Amino acid sequence: MATLEERFQEGIEMRTRLGGGEGRMFRGSVPAAYELAPDLYRITTECLYGSIWNRPALSMKHRAVGTLSAVVVLRSEAQIRAHLRTALNVGLTPQEIVEILMQCTFYAGISSGYNALLMAKEVFEEENIHYVGESTYDETITPEELYEMGLGKHRELNPDVFGYYTVDPTSEEHDLDLLMNEYLWGAIWTRPNLDMKSRIICALSVQVGEGRYDQWVRRTIEGGLRNGITRGEVLELFMHLAFFVGILAARSAMNIANTVFRSPEFSQEGSPSL
Repeated sequence: MATLEERFQEGIEMRTRLGGGEGRMFRGSVPAAYELAPDLYRITTECLYGSIWNRPALSMKHRAVGTLSAVVVLRSEAQIRAHLRTALNVGLTPQEIVEILMQCTFYAGISSGYNALLMAKEVFEEENIHYVGESTYDETITPEELYEMGLGKHRELNPDVFGYYTVDPTSEEHDLDLLMNEYLWGAIWTRPNLDMKSRIICALSVQVGEGRYDQWVRRTIEGGLRNGITRGEVLELFMHLAFFVGILAARSAMNIANTVFRSPEFSQEGSPSL
């Protein structure tokens, strides 16, 4: 087992990597706070950066996707700016970052999504990245075609797209589901420039950050397992998120995941493994 000093040094190396290397180090989102609590800086460097970010069970890219998605829903400007830079430094493209923020808009709300996009624009400019988004939304298709696109994508995760209902939906719930299958699933989840695995990790991270421990989290975990995400990656993501959304939220999500793993579909031999 590594000593605390070894963990700290590994944490410094990870901070350097997240900061972009070449003498730059990721100081975090609020370095001024370290003067008040220097021990907290040491502890988080040892624990989060020296013991979590470098774990091999989840890639650096997907850790960055999960972190950025979670801090968007937490609406912390300093954290969002810091982890936009982290995302760039671990290899996410501006296109991928914009797609993550667009998807977060449907889970975290329009104001959160647009605010994060504004911060992304400012960070890109500060990093001398010239990026102008291109429109890929096909406004010539019919609402029926958009709905069918969304239904098809939704079914890739959850074959029974309305399986989360425990009672018959009201007319308002039905209308909302219609719109979400058109726009969240048909207009967002089908977009290029972000792979399916990253979209699932984004969705899970936002849901855990929002504190939603209901069927949404369960069904997204199920969809992830059906699309190549392993049990180990699911649990590793929640372990990572514990340091951003809190241990209670993370452990609650882990409990849900473990019930999914024991369900008939995923407990059988040959299901996605650790």
